[in-house]
Amino acid sequence: MTATLPTKASHYSGGRAAAASLVLLAACRPDLPDVVWTGEYLQYATSTNEPICRGSFHRQDAHVGELSSLLGIDLQQRAYYAYVDPSELDDFCDGVSKSGCAFDRKAFAVQRTNLHELSHVVADFGGFLGPRPFAEGYAEMFGDGGDLQRDRLPLETVLRDFATDNTHYYTAGLFARFLVERHGLEEFIDFLRQAGDYEDSFAQFAPRYEQVFGEPIELAMNDFEDYPSCPELSNRIAVVDCNLPLEPWEGDVITLRASLECSADDVMGPMSDSRDLMLTTRAFEVTKPGTYIAGAGADPDGWGGIRLVKCGSCWDAFELTLEPGEKVYPDLEAGRYYVVFGRSVDDPGQLSLVLGKI
Repeated sequence: MTATLPTKASHYSGGRAAAASLVLLAACRPDLPDVVWTGEYLQYATSTNEPICRGSFHRQDAHVGELSSLLGIDLQQRAYYAYVDPSELDDFCDGVSKSGCAFDRKAFAVQRTNLHELSHVVADFGGFLGPRPFAEGYAEMFGDGGDLQRDRLPLETVLRDFATDNTHYYTAGLFARFLVERHGLEEFIDFLRQAGDYEDSFAQFAPRYEQVFGEPIELAMNDFEDYPSCPELSNRIAVVDCNLPLEPWEGDVITLRASLECSADDVMGPMSDSRDLMLTTRAFEVTKPGTYIAGAGADPDGWGGIRLVKCGSCWDAFELTLEPGEKVYPDLEAGRYYVVFGRSVDDPGQLSLVLGKI
């Protein structure tokens, strides 16, 4: 059976609905959880005694740095991320979330990693938010991207009556990426800066959309109907994974290996799923398009999930999942790719993916 890495809904309590609420909160709260790790761009705090793989610190630190650099944002201070117990989340998120929230340049979540909420924090540093469908679409576009589902709603429903539902966030993420490809990232962020408040209605943000983008929003909505659906990993802009150092080829063969140990600086997790999954990624580039043979391995033997993803968008999406012992024959286009390796915390070890040009 083909291995599938956990989707966002599988390890988020209540699905993405909880993960996406960016709220401005004024109520009294308990003291902030203590910082347990400080990086160049991130302070990581927790109120739990649960194990945290070291990559949860380092990869999120890199995400904040890469995203702020891409958007031209001066952070001025480190972002703050708190991993808290689900029973404590209401104390920080005022009951609006079952999974996470972000406000005042701080993120709180019941997962060890939550790139969606950290992307909201970077936006806060950048002085932009935008109406809810666009704000959440932005955070999805730079978020975690674990969900394989492609259930898409009519865009008008999402823009006029946004709800805390996985399909709303998925559709908003697609529309955000559609707008970036249509008008450019800089113009999309400029729209978020100018478009008004988080709770603004369609009637309020539609005129500003036309003012910034030079087209009626209805025209974009109509053209979006032709935009393809794809899994979230393909739709997102993976600012860390697609900027990793490239693994070397030896002729027409490349071997990508990952040692999955929770103590490693590049290994994130454990994800709150049935396997307590650890994750890491490797990157490579295809310069010779064509058919390849791909084989996956594990040492020691055991379960492993491997997903190969092309850096791009839904227009040229490519994703392939394998488990150790499988061989497949994918057709690969030229471009950058990254590989997600996953293994259970209780079963550490090495995973590998070998690609050879046929």
